[in-house]
Amino acid sequence: MPRGKVIKRSLDEQISMLEEDIRVAHNKLTKLQGKLKELQKQKREEDMADLYSLVKESGLSVDEVRQMLTDTSAAPHAADDNIA
Repeated sequence: MPRGKVIKRSLDEQISMLEEDIRVAHNKLTKLQGKLKELQKQKREEDMADLYSLVKESGLSVDEVRQMLTDTSAAPHAADDNIA
């Protein structure tokens, strides 16, 4: 039963084909990385808008929230000391 022609390619042809496959894959990767950066940027902007809305709803100023976060970031270590 014949299976069709087997095409034998030279090593140079195989190398050339693989280099082209790599070039195509690299271009695709570059495009995907660009899309990823854009989505990450959009996500960051949404997060910032959400945070801004929360700050405004709280009635606090940005400086007051910043101070609260700064104070809170140091506080958990002190709370851990009281457990023992």
